[in-house]
Amino acid sequence: MTQFFYALMLCMFFSFALSVQAFAKEYVVGVEDINYYPLFNFSSKSIDHPSFTRDLLISFFEAHQLKFRFVALPIKRFDRWYIEQDIDFKFPDNSRWRVNSKDKLNIIYSDPVLQLEAGTYVRIENKNIEKKSVRKLVTVLGFYPTLWLDEVANKQVIMHEETVPLSIVKHVLYGNADGTNIDPNVIRSHLKQINKENEIVLAPNIKHEKYFYHLSSIKHPEIIQLFNIFLKDNPEILLSLKHKYGIEE
Repeated sequence: MTQFFYALMLCMFFSFALSVQAFAKEYVVGVEDINYYPLFNFSSKSIDHPSFTRDLLISFFEAHQLKFRFVALPIKRFDRWYIEQDIDFKFPDNSRWRVNSKDKLNIIYSDPVLQLEAGTYVRIENKNIEKKSVRKLVTVLGFYPTLWLDEVANKQVIMHEETVPLSIVKHVLYGNADGTNIDPNVIRSHLKQINKENEIVLAPNIKHEKYFYHLSSIKHPEIIQLFNIFLKDNPEILLSLKHKYGIEE
């Protein structure tokens, strides 16, 4: 009788385990639909291109045996993803990009993943340009020009938008724009690609500041906590990926 009981319990356990596995939730990670290499590189046609973001998040979710999938979403609606797309996570995210503050969303942000520099990047010969001399900036379609909001709103500065970062780099190089606010890691990657290394630099006389990439969620604070622990316990993974993709903080 005892053997039968244990056999029955064992059978029930494995049936339950298989059931849980079969119905385990697949988490949806919203990512930006753009080639912003080396930081990320996703599109609606492919989420398989190598990048820092892809490698890091795969490492995390697989370490915890969590099902997930990337969904590349339009940048133009970035601040509406949680409302319109029913995603579980967003990466990268930062509270500074909340355009529509009237939407009182209880967004939970992870500990910092990357520290990056928001600034204005110009041709090296214009390195000492002052903010008042900037008339035209070029950026990614849908990006939030945090440091230029007033000037753009007052039409003191024209903000031209492009969908391809390489085109943005070329606009600055060829003098079609005074500068850009895209990430310097992305700029360096494209300059190297076209053999123009070091020809676009930070304009130090124009306000610049540090900011962070975070993983965010509304629905899953417990997973954000797991991610924080993962970052703390695996600093070598972050260091390895920064080295692999040539990312400077």
